[in-house]
Amino acid sequence: MRLSRIKLDIRRNETMKAISSPQVLHALIEGCFEQKNRTLWRLDSLHGHLYLLIVSKGEPDFHRLSDQLCESGETGQTKDYASFLSGIKNGQKLRFRLRGNPVYSTASTKGERGKVKPHVSEKYKREWLMKKSVQYGFELETDGFSILEAGQQKFYRNSKDKPVELTYAIFEGILTVLDADKFVDALTQGIGRGKAYGCGMMTVMV
Repeated sequence: MRLSRIKLDIRRNETMKAISSPQVLHALIEGCFEQKNRTLWRLDSLHGHLYLLIVSKGEPDFHRLSDQLCESGETGQTKDYASFLSGIKNGQKLRFRLRGNPVYSTASTKGERGKVKPHVSEKYKREWLMKKSVQYGFELETDGFSILEAGQQKFYRNSKDKPVELTYAIFEGILTVLDADKFVDALTQGIGRGKAYGCGMMTVMV
């Protein structure tokens, strides 16, 4: 597994167009790989700069993306993620950040096809993550994390489709690993829905 990062140039019109449409940015990310590669990605702001983060099996080739969205000479960085993941242990406390897509299904019984709707209030967004923590092998204290940002993006898959409305929330705080195998799966496979559109990627640090 590889963890990659590249700094985007928000002064460029092409960059602003791409970050306003997760569909466009997803296509550019897919173009970084010779073969179809299941990836997680997320946009992060750090010290006044905007970065694109990617978790993938293969190493991305950022040349084309860099030409369109970055300053001249920006090549990005890629590091081995597997060695870090192999060191995660049960009971370990880690600081995390997650851009999630907190939604719920209106189906009343298992197997029933219901509509997927976004959680609106902060209370239910937090409860969504608390439930996901049980599924993905980690534990959260109710006062151990916060929502840094929440909002909605509207974009089109193509000109003939209805607009996609993507609700997101950025969570940050401290977690405790309960099941290292499940937790590593969460870090490499993502949490919840909206993964193709920049949601589901959790990053952690000691």
